[in-house]
Amino acid sequence: MLLVVCGAVGFATKHALTPASPSSAVSNARLGFAWPPVPGEAYPDLKLLDDEGRTVSLSQFKGKVILLEPTAMTCPACQAFSGGNRPDIGAFPGGSPQADLVDIDDGVERYAGGISLRDPNVVFVQLMLYNSSNQAPSVDDVRKWRDHFKLRQRYPQMVFLVADPSMIGQVSYDMIPGFHLIDRDFRFVSDASGHHPRNDLWRELLPELGRLVRAG
Repeated sequence: MLLVVCGAVGFATKHALTPASPSSAVSNARLGFAWPPVPGEAYPDLKLLDDEGRTVSLSQFKGKVILLEPTAMTCPACQAFSGGNRPDIGAFPGGSPQADLVDIDDGVERYAGGISLRDPNVVFVQLMLYNSSNQAPSVDDVRKWRDHFKLRQRYPQMVFLVADPSMIGQVSYDMIPGFHLIDRDFRFVSDASGHHPRNDLWRELLPELGRLVRAG
């Protein structure tokens, strides 16, 4: 059962990160996209390395429903959503999962009306923003996270994006923990991220995920 322990989304106290730069939006010509995303608008076309070191453009998944999780490796909720409370997995080194949260696939199946993250119409993306040292991660850091939580085995279609260091700062910090929902037209339609989310994860974002998938 999913418990609500801190506001509408059920996240515990703020994870132990120190923002690396002042609050400001990033518009980096070298990266080719603006950051942060703006709800109601097209999602930034993130062009980042994946867990194999290949460049991936988020827009290549346009036409499917995208569930994107801004992630920090020290974040208790992020660890729980990745399966840290499963007896066969446990905590990622240097952190501990929030005890009252199940992994996100269980939440999706319950609150999105039986939809699974393995549905071919869904793309589950973890945007890896911080490593265990609270810095931008390397590809190797992301592989260690992926392998610890057995994410590739559990979600064969899952996508990992490795944040560029220029994305690290207050605006990214404030997105953790939580999820962004992007519709088939690549529009940012629901924001259940951070400790003051616009949308409730259980009552709004996940039910909307189910509606979008079923609408085809």
